[in-house]
Amino acid sequence: MARDATFNHKADTKTAETPIRRFVLATHGSLGDLHPFIALGQALVARGCGVVLASHPDYRAKVEAAGLHFVDYGACREDYVQDLRLKPEEIIRRLSGDHSFMIKRLIAPYLEKSIQDIQAVVAHADEVIGSSFAYGADIAARLAGKPFTSVALQPTVMMSAWDPPQVKKAPFILHPKTAAARMWNRAMMSIGEVFMAASQNRVREVYHRHGLEPHIGLGGIVSEYRTLALYSPQFAGPQPDFPPNTHIVGFPFFDSESGQETALAPAMEHFLNAGPAPVVFSLGTAVVYGGERFFRRAIAAAKRMKVRCVVLAGPESPLLDEDFGDQVFVAAYAPHSRLFPRASIVVHHGGVGSTAQALASGRPQLVTPVFGDQFDNARRLAEMGLATVLPYTNWHVSSAVSHLKSLLRDSRFAGRAARCQPVIANEDGAQTAAKLLTR
Repeated sequence: MARDATFNHKADTKTAETPIRRFVLATHGSLGDLHPFIALGQALVARGCGVVLASHPDYRAKVEAAGLHFVDYGACREDYVQDLRLKPEEIIRRLSGDHSFMIKRLIAPYLEKSIQDIQAVVAHADEVIGSSFAYGADIAARLAGKPFTSVALQPTVMMSAWDPPQVKKAPFILHPKTAAARMWNRAMMSIGEVFMAASQNRVREVYHRHGLEPHIGLGGIVSEYRTLALYSPQFAGPQPDFPPNTHIVGFPFFDSESGQETALAPAMEHFLNAGPAPVVFSLGTAVVYGGERFFRRAIAAAKRMKVRCVVLAGPESPLLDEDFGDQVFVAAYAPHSRLFPRASIVVHHGGVGSTAQALASGRPQLVTPVFGDQFDNARRLAEMGLATVLPYTNWHVSSAVSHLKSLLRDSRFAGRAARCQPVIANEDGAQTAAKLLTR
C-alpha cells in the first residue's frame, strides 16, 4: 500500500448520532478530471466522512494541500513519457486523433498496478466512487465486495439514444423525435461497441483474470449500484435509458492551482484593473501542451481587433518568456473562477471543467474543441445560445476575429449568459452529491 493510504481522523470513530462512512475516490486524467473529485472529497469530509482520493502520483501535493488523504493510483506523467517514448504534446496529439489510445496506451498497461495501488485502502472503505474509466477501482471494489458508484463528469459518457453525444465519427441523430430515430442511435452505439472492443480487450482480460465479468460500454463503466452525473441539469437532463439509480447533481467547483488559495496573482490583478475586460484564451491543462501555435494566433487576433487579452499558456510554454506588449498578459495558469467573470469573452477548448467555470462566469464563450467530449460540450453550449464554436483545426487569425466580433456585437449572447449564470453558480454539485452519498 502506498504511504498515507489512510482515512482522515473523523472516520476513525463512529458515534450513534453520526454514522461515519469511509469513501475511496478514484480518477484518471487531467485537472478537469481531478478537480471535481477534490470538490466532492471536501464536501464529504465536511459531513464527517473519511475520504481517500486516489489518482496519478503527480497530484499528491495538490490533493493533500486541499485537505484530503491521497494514495497513488496508476501511472505518473513521467511513466507515460518514458514508456511511450513520446513528448506530452505528442501524447495529446495521439489522444485527439484516436479515442482508443487512452484506453489501450494510458490505462490498460497500468491496470494491474492500479488495482494493487488501491486494494488495501478499498478494504477499509464502505464505498468506492470512480470516474467512468477507473477500471482498477471498479475491480478492487468488486473483489472486496464494496459498492461502486460510477461518476459521469460529462453527458458524453452517458451514451443515451435519447440524447446522444456529438462525436466526430458517429452519425447519431441529435434530438431524436421518433422511436425509429432512437432505434437508429442504439444501432450506432452497438456498432461503436464492436469497434471499441479491440481497444478494451486488455481491460476485459484483467477483469476475467480476477474472475469478474466487465460491465463496460462506450462510455466506460456501467455501475449496477449507482451513477452520479456531476454536471448541471441545465446542461443535459435525465433520459429514460440512463442506468438505474442515476442522479444529476450539478457541477462541482474547485480550481485552486496549489490546492489551497484561489486568488489571482498580483500582476494579473493589476493588468485586469488597468483597462477594459480582456478576452481570455485557455486550453485547459492537457491540450495546452500542444497549444503554442493556437495561442500565437489568438494573440494576433486580439491585436488585430485592438482588444486586450489574457492567455493561459501552460507552465512550459515559450510564450511566458516573450513580451507581447502591454495589451497582452501571458500566464501559466489562473483560477478560472476568479478570472473568467472578468473577461469580455471566454475562449476555451470545451473541457467539462472549463465549460462549468465558463457557465458560472456569466460570460459569452467561443469554444474550440480538440477531441473527445469537447465537441459535444461545445454543441450543448451553442444550443443554449451561450457560445459559438470554432474547432481547433480551423483556428486561424481571420476565423477567430470573425467569431469574436460576432460575440461582441450580438448582445444576446451576453444576455443569455448573464441569465444562466446565477442558476449554474448556485448549484453545488459536490454538496448535493455528498448529501446523497451520506443519507
